[in-house]
Amino acid sequence: MSQAATDAAAKRAKLWRRTRVGGTIALGLAGVLYLTTLFHSELPVLALAAGVLAVCIWEVDSMGSLAGRRLWVPLAAGSAAVVWTTWNYFHEVGGGIDLADRGHVDLGFGLGWLMRSTLDAGLIVTAAYAAACTRAITLRFAGLVLLAAPTLAAHFVGVEQAGFAVLALCLFVVLRLVVFGAERRGEAFAMLLLGPLLVVSILGLVWVWYDFTHWGLIALLAICKIGDSAGYYVGSTLGKHHPFKSISPGKTTEGTLGSFVAASLACMAFVQIGWLPGGSWLGGLVAGAVVSVAAQASDLLESWVKRKAGVKDSGTWFGPSGGMLDLVDSFFLATPVALAVWPFALGL
Repeated sequence: MSQAATDAAAKRAKLWRRTRVGGTIALGLAGVLYLTTLFHSELPVLALAAGVLAVCIWEVDSMGSLAGRRLWVPLAAGSAAVVWTTWNYFHEVGGGIDLADRGHVDLGFGLGWLMRSTLDAGLIVTAAYAAACTRAITLRFAGLVLLAAPTLAAHFVGVEQAGFAVLALCLFVVLRLVVFGAERRGEAFAMLLLGPLLVVSILGLVWVWYDFTHWGLIALLAICKIGDSAGYYVGSTLGKHHPFKSISPGKTTEGTLGSFVAASLACMAFVQIGWLPGGSWLGGLVAGAVVSVAAQASDLLESWVKRKAGVKDSGTWFGPSGGMLDLVDSFFLATPVALAVWPFALGL
């Protein structure tokens, strides 16, 4: 067998394995969505998101040069805080959200959750990173105080003063880590930026499901994966220009454009068939375009982290598709962008 035939056979086998993995995951998601309908509860989809996030945290903590740095501590702490925030939104802030009445675009819930959860995750990840992952005694002490500051300050000086106290202490920790700290400055910057983003993006899928129903969540997943697949096929067939050689050598300009066009058209089609609200082809195109840009930027972010850690894939859970982080990397920015932009774009 010639080398060309061998390469073609290997490529077909890889594509089949990727398709098989994707089909299995799709069936699992369908089962979880069925359970939410069966029990009229958000718990199955929330549990799925939390489980995916737990695997992602495990992969980060064992990834190349990041192994042994106890990064699971700030990520797990931030995740617990956002899970608690999500639970409160469903059962306290929302006064007990009626799942049978979801499907409207309610900025007061999805977008409000996004802003509050980003602040919560940012605060907790910053404090826990300083307390658990640094050597400086002042930083460790400041991190521990920052973890307890909201409760203590609110109890002794009031809520408004507590906010200023927490903000000042958080600013001190960030400046000490990123600006004035010589100890793993790049890691600290990446953790403070990408840690909250990882937590909010995965748990934010719960709110995409709530605001846009089962079909809206499926549409977001499909848009990202259709764009990813189109980028792979176009890039491997026609790709000649490599604009991100230092981060993702395999990504091409042609593949990027193919991904953008495919994702935008897919979103427009999902609006037309009723998976997403609106009905305007222009709104669908805009909604798909912004998600495509966000998803491809997310992929580059994860590639940058893996390159810094010295690994090709985040894990081996899904064979040629890599690990869990490789599977969900598109959503790091796509989920927040969908929650923030779709209610406006789909109304065009």
